[in-house]
Amino acid sequence: MGYASLIFLLLLNLILPFSSGKSNGLCVSQGGRFPPFSSDGKPPKKVSRGSKDLTLCRVFRQKTCCDVAQTHPALLNIRKLASTGEANQECLQLWELLECSICNPQVGVQPGPPRLCSSLCDRIFNACSDAYFSMEAMTLVYNVPQLLDSKTIG
Repeated sequence: MGYASLIFLLLLNLILPFSSGKSNGLCVSQGGRFPPFSSDGKPPKKVSRGSKDLTLCRVFRQKTCCDVAQTHPALLNIRKLASTGEANQECLQLWELLECSICNPQVGVQPGPPRLCSSLCDRIFNACSDAYFSMEAMTLVYNVPQLLDSKTIG
């Protein structure tokens, strides 16, 4: 799958049916594992090159609520998945799409965590089923590849 088709899927799949509150067009920090937007309460804007530049998710550089605070942890997660999670190329591309979802200007102005289409979730699950993930309960950050064998869980 080409990178252009993944960008298309991002734009198509993440223009979601938002049912959790109305948007007033201003950035709303997502909470949870997502660092707060420095532009919280302001409209999405163009990100300039420099110290606040996006290290990932650059397709949204022209209009986003994100800056380096959101994209650098996402970049590290993708690198960790690529280097130690044994993820295939499709998994890496789809996981990047997932990590970048909050940088979509239509998602960043919605309250609560990003809402994803079930078809995208299914594609990610199928592509990443052989990769290794674990979740750090205290920080809600996943660590690849420290996943317990599913047979020992339950």
